[in-house]
Amino acid sequence: MSPTPRTLVRALSAGTAAGLLAISLSACGGSGTSGVASDCKPAHELETLTPGELTVASYDYAPATILNGGSLTGAEGDLINEIAKLECLKVTVNSSGGAGAVISSVQSKRADIGSGNWLRTKERAKIVHMSTPLWSDPQAVVSTKGLTSDDLEGQVVGSVAGNLWNDSMQKWLGDNFKVYQDDESIYGDLKAGRIDALVASAASANYRFKDAPIEGATVKNVNPNPHVPQFAAVGQVMLPSSLDNDTLGKALDEDIKKLRENGTIKKILEKYGVDPAAGEPGAPSEL
Repeated sequence: MSPTPRTLVRALSAGTAAGLLAISLSACGGSGTSGVASDCKPAHELETLTPGELTVASYDYAPATILNGGSLTGAEGDLINEIAKLECLKVTVNSSGGAGAVISSVQSKRADIGSGNWLRTKERAKIVHMSTPLWSDPQAVVSTKGLTSDDLEGQVVGSVAGNLWNDSMQKWLGDNFKVYQDDESIYGDLKAGRIDALVASAASANYRFKDAPIEGATVKNVNPNPHVPQFAAVGQVMLPSSLDNDTLGKALDEDIKKLRENGTIKKILEKYGVDPAAGEPGAPSEL
């Protein structure tokens, strides 16, 4: 979700120990209340920051990630929990710093992986290992005026900090482009009419409107636009991990492939109302 290492991390906030939420999830079966089963055999030999644990930097971004009472669910959350089962790891979430701390936490080795609908981009490939694609996720223009990405000039448009198209849209729209720190603020301003449109994940917007609709709001997938190169293709969601941890990166890739082949990814997408066809994103690509 930016063209430079400084902006693509959404912010430079640091995670802290206070932001660690231990999730009582068992790997390899069991009730999930006492850690990993003693007879669990991991699918790969890999290293994590804390032996026996998979530390995930994340934030609330439904339906990708949902933090609730110390548990990580949502489409990515469920997938990460399945990966943890395969690798006999207990999942621990670092939510300190929100979206802005996710990539930086992985880079600085405060988290093993990041989660929250992060797309594969050429710039991110320079600073993190990008997993093989989980699924595809088109970006969309959300408005109460039926606007498309071809109608944004002259409109006041919002986006959450760190989205990969932000710099391009800032250059194009100038002062009419507003950057927000969280979804609550940006959707609140859309509802109040303080902005004309926002750009976000189509899956996230559609999921949000199931429980918190905005009268007259539409979600329209973006079209290619010469002002915004990032609109040229559909993004592929990935799990970022450290470039220095090859064993973890390779394990993630192989586990994701296995969970795609056995139908788990399709079931997870269906559970959260996402078209299961998105779970076949094709060969890895970069925006």
